[in-house]
Amino acid sequence: MQSIIHRLGFIAMLVTTAAAFDLHATGANDLSPDQTQTEPKNAAVSQQVSSESQAVIKDLNNVADIEDSQGLSAEDRQEVSALLNKLHESATAADWSTYFSLYHPQAVFIGTDDSERWNMVEFERYAKPTKGWRYELQSRHLLQIDDTILFDEQLFSPAYGVSRGTGALVHTEQGWKIAQYHLSFPIPNEKAKRITSLIMQ
Repeated sequence: MQSIIHRLGFIAMLVTTAAAFDLHATGANDLSPDQTQTEPKNAAVSQQVSSESQAVIKDLNNVADIEDSQGLSAEDRQEVSALLNKLHESATAADWSTYFSLYHPQAVFIGTDDSERWNMVEFERYAKPTKGWRYELQSRHLLQIDDTILFDEQLFSPAYGVSRGTGALVHTEQGWKIAQYHLSFPIPNEKAKRITSLIMQ
């Protein structure tokens, strides 16, 4: 059964990757939370039309085969997993009320550009004019240390390919809330110098 699930997952990945190449070939410009918060880009965001945001992410609440945790009770693991799954689902649907309710009021979102370190007011100002973004869960690790839960998750974006989200959650009277989320694009070691040389230009 596990082998069948993995094969189906691999086939789904191939189909998604092919769709992503096709999307780039037609010149689509899918905005995501990694773009710089500037006035020209704000204008582009307000005009964004993203077919990806119309897609519904599959139910991720049963992720035992792609998730591991250390130090969490079964109850906390279930709550945190559901919270992070809901984060991606609400971003896909551009349900910003739900999305921002999952963050601590003092939380920080760090995007892929070096200028993107946003508090919730700044991040909400960026997100609300958009039609959302899609990042599908591939794997996740949870680690609790005292009153903090650290997480890292590998994601797949139809627009950008393999992505990584890392962050921390803190416990509040309303339950676990995201205190920091950091989105990044992992760079293969053999391509690192080529990519960083482009960044330095």
